[in-house]
Amino acid sequence: MPPVRRAAAVAVLAAAVLAPLVLGCEESQRKDPLVIKAVAGNPQRTNLPMFQVRIVRLLNRVRPDAPLAGVWDLLGAAAVPHEKQALWEANDLRLGRGGEEAIARLNNLLTNTADREAYVYTVAVRENMDFVVTFGSDRPTIDVLWSGSDGSLSGRHFEGAQVQFRVVCRGDPADPQAVALAIVPEVVSGKEMLHWIEGPQGFSQQVSRSIFTLQELAAEARLAPGEVLVVGGRASSPVSLGGAMFYEHRGPDLWVQTVVFQAQRLPAGAGLGQASQPGRPSPSP
Repeated sequence: MPPVRRAAAVAVLAAAVLAPLVLGCEESQRKDPLVIKAVAGNPQRTNLPMFQVRIVRLLNRVRPDAPLAGVWDLLGAAAVPHEKQALWEANDLRLGRGGEEAIARLNNLLTNTADREAYVYTVAVRENMDFVVTFGSDRPTIDVLWSGSDGSLSGRHFEGAQVQFRVVCRGDPADPQAVALAIVPEVVSGKEMLHWIEGPQGFSQQVSRSIFTLQELAAEARLAPGEVLVVGGRASSPVSLGGAMFYEHRGPDLWVQTVVFQAQRLPAGAGLGQASQPGRPSPSP
């Protein structure tokens, strides 16, 4: 992923702007917020484009007859380089892209899937500003093994950890209506500690948790208007990246997460609002 340029402060926009992708979402009592990381501004770049990103987190209990499991049959390739797609697949990570027909059929699958939940968030962010999408709450431990592009195998054990994706939006010079979404998986772990952080004015101290970024897995996909980017995983192994990041035990049951991104470029001078509240789990039929 190219280095993130430091730009104007990030803000968030109310969720009511876009029509819902997922049916049946209500107000939430369960707090699982979208975490936004503000980065230092650049006074020379105050006219950066702004994008609206809508994130839908779908969760369902793993069962053979779960219709939502068929979502990947509706999607095409995510237009990332072949080598990157192969690396994601080798690590049980999935990346797909779909249009209006895929969205409509995804809604039907969701409606017909029992034991499922849906959470909806909307943010507004300037070009090349990063924000973070978290997956659930902290877990006592997370163990992962991953394969590098050179075929090497690495592993790591995390205590008190949470998985997330860091996301950056960019414009497409060839198509002003298109949006490029760059994403990279991360693991946040441990307790908050004092760290040295490099900023525009030099180094400063900041209290934060440890963040482990899987930089080699960074990928960028281009979305045309009306398209969605779907991110998920397989569970061929509980310690693969896909198995560890997207699957979680709830008592005796195994639940899987699927994340859907929509993005559009906002008109110049668009107003900014507050963070949207997560949608309540959709009622199961």
